[in-house]
Amino acid sequence: MKRFQVLATTLVLSLFISACGFTPLYAPRNQSEGIVASLASITVQATGDRVNRALRIALEDKLNANSLVAPQYVLVLTSQLIESDVAIQQDTEVTRSNLTLRTSFGLNSIETGETVYEAKAFGIVAYNRVPSEFANIIAERDAEARVASQVAEEIQTKLAIYLERQGM
Repeated sequence: MKRFQVLATTLVLSLFISACGFTPLYAPRNQSEGIVASLASITVQATGDRVNRALRIALEDKLNANSLVAPQYVLVLTSQLIESDVAIQQDTEVTRSNLTLRTSFGLNSIETGETVYEAKAFGIVAYNRVPSEFANIIAERDAEARVASQVAEEIQTKLAIYLERQGM
């Protein structure tokens, strides 16, 4: 009897979801369109420091920006990386740090040159500090790559939602 109730509840809930017009964000509308193709038409432009390069590379991977789709948009990134110490011992030795990456981005149309969408993305990661300076450098660079990937994921999601709402 309990199995029947679960099955009936699932069936009723699936009817409500289909009635509300729910469609997956990345579902293609036809063979040539869809969010995936729209995201692939975005090229990424960022300044040359290490974190922005990591962010640009992560975004290009997520957007599939090096595909055969003709670019229609340029994504311009402006980032600020902030390091803060969060675990300080009584002898003033730092044992844990946070990296915060704040990124403003604008999606510019290549055809018209105007900005069609602007937003901000934010990411924060932590890493441990140890007595070895080499280990600290490696941990900090790993944290930079992780925070860049985190922000790239947020930017990709925001762009996908924007493009879906525009019917692209």
